[in-house]
Amino acid sequence: NGPLESSMKMLCRDLDLQDRVTFLGARSDVAEILAQSQIFVLCTHWEGLPRSIIEAMRAGLPVIATAVAGIPELVDEGNSGLMCRPRDVEDVTNQLRALIDSPTRRVEMGRQARQRYLDHFQFDRMFARTLQTYDAVVAYKAVRARRGTASVTVAGPSP
Repeated sequence: NGPLESSMKMLCRDLDLQDRVTFLGARSDVAEILAQSQIFVLCTHWEGLPRSIIEAMRAGLPVIATAVAGIPELVDEGNSGLMCRPRDVEDVTNQLRALIDSPTRRVEMGRQARQRYLDHFQFDRMFARTLQTYDAVVAYKAVRARRGTASVTVAGPSP
């Protein structure tokens, strides 16, 4: 749902796609919907660090997404998913066709997506990394306060 919902529904009618596109609205059963899926696609012009991709990887789905903002940090190109250029319908179509036409590749990418989720994006791991960053900032401020100024590098493990 959202401000473009009615225009998107009208576009589906104009393109005669209403039997192939379902507007689900806000849902509380995302995990169940993803479990019934084989590929996850997120075509967006801007997205911070989309939780929807993390949820798709948790479900073991290969991801096709536009390479914008934080998305390349989530998707391991060619392993857990495929990246496409923003606003490039042909690129998205080709990436989707590649996964539809190769069930073996689709399943392997889904397996790797699930493993990437387990290795990098489970709550406990993300919480620990965030806490590590905050601890480094607090330590930096404490050193700076004691010594006037100091140079400290804040770095954590990358995904």
